[in-house]
Amino acid sequence: MVVSTQRRPSRWMFFVVPETLPLRLGAIVVVTGLVSFALARYLSRPLRTLRDATRALAGGDWSAKVVPRLDGADNESLALGQELDRMSEKIAGLLDAQRRLLRDVSHELRSPLARLNLALELVRRKAPPEAKDAFARIEREAERLDEMIGELLTLSRLENETRPERAGRLDVVALVERVVADVDFEARQRGARVELEASGPLEVVADEEQLRRAVENVVRNAARYTPAETAVSVVVRPLGASVEIAVRDHGPGVPAAALERIFEPFFRVGDDRGRGTGGTGLGLAIAKRAVGLHGGHVTAANHPQGGLVVTLELPVSGGAS
Repeated sequence: MVVSTQRRPSRWMFFVVPETLPLRLGAIVVVTGLVSFALARYLSRPLRTLRDATRALAGGDWSAKVVPRLDGADNESLALGQELDRMSEKIAGLLDAQRRLLRDVSHELRSPLARLNLALELVRRKAPPEAKDAFARIEREAERLDEMIGELLTLSRLENETRPERAGRLDVVALVERVVADVDFEARQRGARVELEASGPLEVVADEEQLRRAVENVVRNAARYTPAETAVSVVVRPLGASVEIAVRDHGPGVPAAALERIFEPFFRVGDDRGRGTGGTGLGLAIAKRAVGLHGGHVTAANHPQGGLVVTLELPVSGGAS
């Protein structure tokens, strides 16, 4: 009788024998990948938070705070977040101070301007005939100053609002038709025209006065720059869940680098679109802010065949910025 005994292989042989090498390498790759992924997510989380905050600040949301969202972050990221919060608070304070200054100065200028107009009328009655042209010039400048003060107050009011005050359903086509008729009458005095292309009623939820002022500012701006014997084109059409109002002139256009900046208060491109047109430099800024309060946006682009195209897009259902 023969008895045979066989030794049981050690469990550690799995990690030694060549046959299991592919399995070992696969396990190492999987484990290393999972650890690396988790570590990368953990380390990049503060960077993603800072990136989102800077995007919000770039979009004008100065209330975005970074530090509360950096819980558990490293000291360097936390310090950077604190500096970013301090910077946003400082900029927001400066912007608020600028708006208050514009509003207060505009209010204070209204009273002396009214007294100036009254004194001008009294002096005109006693002035000799040869002073007629000088008084007419003073009157024009006073009217221009009064217009600028009014637009400053309008812009200040829009900057402090978060949504339209008196929003209701209105027909955009009918509103644009009235604006086009008024501006066309004035444009024809110097040989230009304003033409409207629209079909059917298109309703939106909006504040009629704010929307009228926005459209009128854009159309009047186009009428100032379009040459004689040309026409400003105003097109109103549906665009999905929005209504689009495109206004094109045949003027010199705007350099590509300045297309975004023309919506800033008092920004002027240069001599071609400068003070010689009689504008105050506030019309497009008011238009952009008024449309933004309704959840829409305003863009500008140079037309391939010449001229500038300003497009207002308004959501049909209305909205707040």
